[in-house]
Amino acid sequence: MGADNEAGPSRRLRVAVIGCGAVARQMHLPVLAGHEGVELVALVDSDVKRAGELARAYNVPRVLGDGVELGANEVDAAVVATPPWHHAPGATMLMRRGIHVLVEKPIAISFAEAVGMVRTAEETGTVLAVGFFRRLMPSVRMLKGLIDSNWLGEPLEFQAEGGGMYNWSAATLGSMRKEGAGGGALVDYGSHLLDVLNYLFAGEGEVLSYRDNSRGGVEADCELRLRLASRGRPVEGTVTVARTRKLGNFVRVLCQRGSLEYRASERDRIWVSPAGLEVPDPRTGKPCPYTLQASWGGESEASWYETMRAEIDDWIGAIRTRREPELSARSTLPMARVMEECYRRVEPLPEPWVDEGLERLERAGRPAPRRVLVTGASGFIGCRVAEVLRLGLGCDVRAQVHNPANAARVARLPVELVQADLRSATDVLRLVNGCDAVVHCAVGTAFGSQRELAAVTVGGTRRLLRAAGAAGVKRFVHLSTIAVHPPDHAGALDEDTPVRPGSGQYGRNKARAERAVLKAVRAGLPAVILRPGCVYGPYSKTFTVQPLEALAAGGFRWVSSADSPSNTVYVDNLVEAVLRALRAPEDQVRGQAFTISDGDALTWREFLRYFADALDLEVPPGDGSAPTPLLRHRPLGWLTAWYTKTKGLLTSREFRALGRKFLHEHPLGQPPLWLLRTFPRLERGMRRLLKADLAPTYHRSAPAAIAEAELGSGDFLLRIDKARRVLGYTAAVPRQRALELTLAWVRHARISG
Repeated sequence: MGADNEAGPSRRLRVAVIGCGAVARQMHLPVLAGHEGVELVALVDSDVKRAGELARAYNVPRVLGDGVELGANEVDAAVVATPPWHHAPGATMLMRRGIHVLVEKPIAISFAEAVGMVRTAEETGTVLAVGFFRRLMPSVRMLKGLIDSNWLGEPLEFQAEGGGMYNWSAATLGSMRKEGAGGGALVDYGSHLLDVLNYLFAGEGEVLSYRDNSRGGVEADCELRLRLASRGRPVEGTVTVARTRKLGNFVRVLCQRGSLEYRASERDRIWVSPAGLEVPDPRTGKPCPYTLQASWGGESEASWYETMRAEIDDWIGAIRTRREPELSARSTLPMARVMEECYRRVEPLPEPWVDEGLERLERAGRPAPRRVLVTGASGFIGCRVAEVLRLGLGCDVRAQVHNPANAARVARLPVELVQADLRSATDVLRLVNGCDAVVHCAVGTAFGSQRELAAVTVGGTRRLLRAAGAAGVKRFVHLSTIAVHPPDHAGALDEDTPVRPGSGQYGRNKARAERAVLKAVRAGLPAVILRPGCVYGPYSKTFTVQPLEALAAGGFRWVSSADSPSNTVYVDNLVEAVLRALRAPEDQVRGQAFTISDGDALTWREFLRYFADALDLEVPPGDGSAPTPLLRHRPLGWLTAWYTKTKGLLTSREFRALGRKFLHEHPLGQPPLWLLRTFPRLERGMRRLLKADLAPTYHRSAPAAIAEAELGSGDFLLRIDKARRVLGYTAAVPRQRALELTLAWVRHARISG
């Protein structure tokens, strides 16, 4: 190994961190900064401002914009936590300078690059490790030990699942682009699962089948059938990874006499379920199967930081002792080859809720604008609009995304992903430039901040309208809402119903945005307003996910009559209205508003009962009272919730214990302790405020469940006569089929548990 920069056992290792994104901030830097064997000497990031802020926080002396400025005379080792495309060139450059490297997963975006990195480490005598820390967890080691010892007999099959609703706090869209990340869910969380399986079962993995839902971008959902080996015996199993649906996050091994299971949330233990064994419950006398927890005797529970510390220690120990690290780059090659084989032989993952609408459009052969900007493209409606425009009509789509953590679904598509903030005039101008049409789906989501909500929903719309007018956009479709109308309206509701929202900020902001659209129309912009009812379908949180999760948790209740019209519209039918608004003659639609629904009188009870019956859930009977608006607005609800939760925290036994420790043992606690002792009235008041003067009382905690569902409308029925007459709109997906497709997705996404 490189001798010029070798740190002796008594000298701290000089380490640089290259890439100051989420994983560096949350894991690497806290551990490295507190490591007695490490001296943090440099932070490197193309965003020098971000690196500088972290450098000041951790007292790191040097900040650089590019790793090429690092030399072996000042750095012994470097952590490479950059986007995957940079792993191979970045690590190779450092190793050729004699600098040891710990590279984040995946090792590289191709198997050839990974092999080249291993070869470079051998040629230069440097240590190259990869950040697959899960392999070092006590739980994973316990799982391997039990498998190798044949404790429950020979392993017969394995099942692995991972991922969920993607929410990683990425700073950029790098992980959502094929050229930067090498892939999607499989490369991201899937690489961890594959590494654990490679650790448990030695030998080359054989890909039996692989399916994913990439439509030209990076997959958000994939399924892999894999053959591995245990002591020469083949063991087959499945690996399922997703970014947009609920999964179990486990590795389960089925053996001859039971199953062994590692759960990602359990770092120190595994779950053992003996097969065919039951224990009588002394209370009921009923024999019941049981599950045991297995952990290493004498090994204390480890935090996530301690898990990361094990990874760092393995790397540093290898550097100091000139050995191969446990997390060596060479050990990751079998699964790097498996991932590349998966992408080479990929087959489409069936998604009928996606495909049926696209097939319908292909049969219609409708013309569409050449290049379309879709704002809010990471949202429920915006993503489906982008999907249909690109895959169904072949449009060039520019998809605006604000938060990369929400972009997993739209990143599946071959669209131009653009990270932009509608509060920025510069970003908005960049978005609109070169587009023929705009479909504006974005809305403020900073709930709890009225100013931020209005800044996007109202201010962002105004900026977008100005930019569209200046760019000569040929059609601007603005998605509004029926919430701009009076919430207590009764009878038929259509475009002639006054725009008079209630007290809810969402409706008020949308009404203000509509006024901005009409002002732009008067200035010459060919804009159209669509006012959809309650939009449901795959990925709908408000009208699909939340009510069904509440039903499954036993926490759903009606806030009004269950027999009022639902005024729902299936998402593909709303997209149908968008397409017609894009293509309609300008003189017929310019400055016009259209209410959109499925055009029937389906009640909320009928809507919810369809899903409940299929999922074996029970719908509460409803109180039968006179209908009132089901969408109840609480302008200061967030403040009330904050107060309630904060009060609960302050009055908890754990917080009071912490307070006593602070007052009596910490130097900073002495001044407030003196105040309390000097002024007894102040102490009594504080005790009353925090309920510390009461005798302790135990109350069983209420189950965490959704108490009510916001289902959107009062006792009125949306009329879509104008949309039918002017746009030629019809509900292209019949109600029964729309419900069936939504149910298929609900089951796929495991919404009801």
